[in-house]
Amino acid sequence: MLAKFLNDKKLMFAANSVNLLINQLQTHRDLLGSLALIFHLKFRMQFHLFLFIL
Repeated sequence: MLAKFLNDKKLMFAANSVNLLINQLQTHRDLLGSLALIFHLKFRMQFHLFLFIL
């Protein structure tokens, strides 16, 4: 009975660790995607302003 309880706790800990890792990767991916979009829009806007000045 104790072994089953300990195995369940180990499995729960492993599952929580995997979920934490997946959440961290998702956060990093979202952050990088947001930064890429910001830089894309920034440089696109500068290019349009440059063409407007010409």
